[in-house]
Formats: sequence, structure tokens, C-alpha cells
Amino acid sequence: MAPEVAWKELPESSPPLRVLDPMAGSGTTLVTARLRGHKAIGFDRDPLAVLISGTWVSNVNTEVVISKAEEVLKRARILALTYKSKKGKAFPKNADQETKDFIRFWFDDTNRTQLAALSQTISRLHDPALRNLMWCAFSRLIITKKVGVSLAMDVSHSRPHRKYIVAPIQAFDHFIRSVKQLVKGSPFSGKVQKEPKATVKNADARRLPLKANSIDMVITSPPYLNAIDYIRGHKLSLVWMGYSISKLRILRGTNIGTESVTKDQNDQATNDVMKNMCRGADLSTRNTGILRQYVQDTKGILSEIYRVLRPSGKAVIVVGNCNIRETFVKNSRGIEIVAKQVGLTVHKIRKRRLPENRRYLPPPTHSGAGKALQKRMREEVILTLLKL
Repeated sequence: MAPEVAWKELPESSPPLRVLDPMAGSGTTLVTARLRGHKAIGFDRDPLAVLISGTWVSNVNTEVVISKAEEVLKRARILALTYKSKKGKAFPKNADQETKDFIRFWFDDTNRTQLAALSQTISRLHDPALRNLMWCAFSRLIITKKVGVSLAMDVSHSRPHRKYIVAPIQAFDHFIRSVKQLVKGSPFSGKVQKEPKATVKNADARRLPLKANSIDMVITSPPYLNAIDYIRGHKLSLVWMGYSISKLRILRGTNIGTESVTKDQNDQATNDVMKNMCRGADLSTRNTGILRQYVQDTKGILSEIYRVLRPSGKAVIVVGNCNIRETFVKNSRGIEIVAKQVGLTVHKIRKRRLPENRRYLPPPTHSGAGKALQKRMREEVILTLLKL
């Protein structure tokens, strides 16, 4: 979600509003809310998203962070020497065989040793804020488009493929640079801003750990159908933080917008939504099941938003429409109908054309765009919902 969308929706308010993003991602809503003087609350199921957004909204003391990073690197270099003669140690602590095989496939021996040493050293830091920031810098070495410490390309696009025999860079050489870039880009770097606070936790938007009527405003961008599968790329980093491949597989398979299928056809309300989103006759049986699951997940999200919003509270939902094979799917229309089903009032719907210089992939008009790219999103829809 573009920061300007959240910025325009958030007033400068006193007293501060309680602003929620139940699918926080990298933290755009949370950072914007805090900069505007509001209390920001965020949740996400992706552990790396929680880590990144939590770090992004935190105060950062530049000198302390860089000094600690240099200390971490020094200790990691010493630890790495002990791994050279014992290759079996160059893995995350308590990693099972499947996770070790995954790491061997995606990382050469040198970076595997260096990343193992860095991960062990970072995990021993006592200060949670410093530890999380170091993990973010660590992840920046892996989650890249082209040049990183893994043997993959397109990790940040969520569709990594093995490209290299030896990684283009080594972790030790670029760790401090990654920390400095992170600190430089932090919106709260060098600031001592005690209030308003921002919190980010791991939780499911379909089951929010919040009291009813406790939120003033929701601003979020839920996944659209066939969404970017972030966990697929993020797991290259998360395995170093102690997550097993089996655990990440379960998480990925139960995320909203992924290709999970439900065969329950008895929910007439869901069937009515599906008919308004696309021509169901054009979908395969499997894709019909995926769409049905997506609608049910959307209902879970919007039901929770309705529950936690105070009376007269507002929710701003930013979503893009998409294609399944040759079938155009109106995700925004689905949200509009489901919102009404759960009790929310649709106050306003507007469209925003996506700037062509702000994309993960080439824009549809790009000379190198093929047929698939020419059909991808050109605009996003912004729905304003009210709890009356």
C-alpha cells in the first residue's frame, strides 16, 4: 500500500486515535499513523513481516545500533572459525534434516558458515529491539531481487529460483552496510519519541486478540486472490531464526490469498459473492474452490474489523483486482458485498491508478511485458467502510 493513501486518510488528531492494521505487512499504515500522532496497532501471520514492521516503527539510536552491529560481526567472525572444521555445526540451532537440506540447496558453504555464525550471535542479544533490528539487517542480505548471499534470484518477488553456484556476495562483507542502510532509512532514526507508541504482534486477522469496540480506524490492504506468496521467499531468511520448513509449510498453506481450496458449496451467502466477483463458469473446479475459500477468509477478516471497530469507526480497505488464468476477478466487489453482509456500511469507493514506476514487475505497457504481464493490475480500489 502506498504511504500517501494512509497519510490522506489519517487526520492529525488530539487525542490520538487507535489505528489498526490487521495485516500489517512491512508496516506502512503503522509508520504513517505514528508519524501523524496516533497509536498504531498491527498484526500479521508472517513472522518476518512482524519483525520488519516492528523494527520500522521503533525508535533507533544510530550510534548504539552501529556499535552493537560491529560487536556482533566481530563475535560472529570468531564463531565462524570453529565451524570450519565442523561443517555440521554451520546450521541454525536445532534444525531438523529437512531444514538442513533446504539450507544446503540455497546457500554455498561459505555463506552458510557466515550466516550460521551471525544468526547464533544475533540470537544471543538481550535487548529485543536491538536483536530485531539485527535480524532485519541479516534478512536484507537474503531477501533481495538479484544480488544476495543465497544462490537464488527474485527472493523478494516470492518466486526464488536457484541461479548461482557461488553467491555474488558474502554475509560478513555486507552485514555492517546492511545495518547502516536500515538505520538511515528508519523514519524514527535519531529520534526519542516516547508517544504515541506502536505495537506489532503475530496474529491472524481472522481472529484478532482485541476487545470489541476498541479501535477508532482500520487501514489495511488485504491479499487479493492469487496474492504474492511472501512466505515462499521469506523462508530463506526465517530458517536462520529457528523456523523449520515443516512449520513454514503449514503457515504458508493456511495464509489468506494462497491456493488453498474449500469444497463447501452449501453457504449461499458465499455463492452470491462469488457470482458478483467473476464468471464462475469460466473457472476450473479447483479455482472455484480457491475463490470460495478466499471469500470465506474475507468474511472472517471483515467480521473481525466490524467487531473491533467502535461505533462510528471507519475502515479503509485497499485492494487490487486480478486474473485467474483468463478470468478477471473483482476482489474489490467481493469485499464490498461481504462488508455489507457483516454489518458495515459502504461509504465510498474510489479507484487509484498504480504509478508505473512503483511496481515489483514491469508495467503492462513496458516493451518487454508479455501477455501475462499485460493483464496484471493497472489500478487499485480504495473502499471506505463505516460501522454505524
